[in-house]
Amino acid sequence: MRLLLVLCHYFGRAKSEDGAVYSSQLDPFARIAAVNAAVVEAYRHFGPRRHGPDPSQRLPGDETQRALDIVMLQVPGFGLLDRIGIDPACYEVEPFDGPPMMLAFEAQRVLRERQGGYDWYGVVEDDMILRDQLFFDKLAAFQAAFGPQRLLQATNYEMAQSGRPAMVARDPALSDTLLAPFRRPGHAERLAMDWRGAEQSFVRPANPHARSYFLSDAQLRLWTAAPTFYDRDASWVGPIESAMSLSIGRTFDLYRAAAPDPFFLSIQHHGTRYARPAAPPGVTYGDEPLLEIVHQLAASAATDPAAAQSRASFNDLVAERDRLLYDLKGLRRSRSQLFKALLNALLHKDRG
Repeated sequence: MRLLLVLCHYFGRAKSEDGAVYSSQLDPFARIAAVNAAVVEAYRHFGPRRHGPDPSQRLPGDETQRALDIVMLQVPGFGLLDRIGIDPACYEVEPFDGPPMMLAFEAQRVLRERQGGYDWYGVVEDDMILRDQLFFDKLAAFQAAFGPQRLLQATNYEMAQSGRPAMVARDPALSDTLLAPFRRPGHAERLAMDWRGAEQSFVRPANPHARSYFLSDAQLRLWTAAPTFYDRDASWVGPIESAMSLSIGRTFDLYRAAAPDPFFLSIQHHGTRYARPAAPPGVTYGDEPLLEIVHQLAASAATDPAAAQSRASFNDLVAERDRLLYDLKGLRRSRSQLFKALLNALLHKDRG
């Protein structure tokens, strides 16, 4: 299986056109853990690097053919990739020199430019984690049963890792007004298919904002041929919600898993920000204990002026590095465009 995974990675503050401020800079340690987990779990379940003590030999029974490309789409100077602990050779950075709130729309451009090279294409926010190794088998079964015009979204959940472990779906139901753009004639309310000998049902989502989407090659071709593809229409809730949900909802009939397993196809949102308030009385849903230890150590280090100055200098270096990388990519694109222009001029001259 060939998979392209685009992560919309941003760490900083962004302001929308209506003046509202959206802050992703809530907790740098949690975001580092989230992006690390997103990359590691993608490689664990869908990546090519799988071997035993001798890396030159395949493990007996491992007949899978895997190809995984990860693109980190980010605004230069606003990211944490230097701190996630992952070899940079494991992903490609695609810079976007535009408003951070429009970052997810640029993921559509990345998909269009790479169309035809993969079996599956995914776009996810950078704190969304795939933990199901059957994820794409389930998507393939759904599409085989109902065709490419219907798209199965993953259920968002958070996993409490301290207090009482619990898997908590995070999205509340939306009003009929907000759901109106996703309803059309012929959009069946319920579907059902056989999955490993049992019936699994699917329903129109009560909240179509899944913070991710995954398409087959056939679905991507349908979408890029639609007049609304990459139109950057941010009219539904906000730019992020429109880019991740409205755009696909205009082309596809969206569904989510229902009975008997609403977590049949699911994706984890790192942390417990939404799960904590849903805990029953007397019960606590919390994050991994290591994060609390890191927060305590950081609080202690914050009182040391030398440590604070060191952090500031490091942040300046990272920002300058990202700016230089962006400039270099721009020069490469300009060179490529110039070469194409010269080639076209020569061809027209020969024909004349």
